[in-house]
Amino acid sequence: MKTTVMLKDELVKQAKELSGESNLSGLLNACLADWVARHSQKEIDSRLEREYRAGKAESQRMSRQFASVDEEGWPSW
Repeated sequence: MKTTVMLKDELVKQAKELSGESNLSGLLNACLADWVARHSQKEIDSRLEREYRAGKAESQRMSRQFASVDEEGWPSW
């Protein structure tokens, strides 16, 4: 895809030095790939957190349901 963008010269210079990319297309593709990877990871982390919280709530609910069984006087080994 071709497009026209305005970039700050100093940022481009610093980014090229840090990335090792020799041309602007390579630099921009590397930056976009990194951005996508970071945001994909954020989505994965968000989903894992939601599932963890749902599992924690289910575990607490089950613990409450079985609390009466825990109090039935079973021998402690």
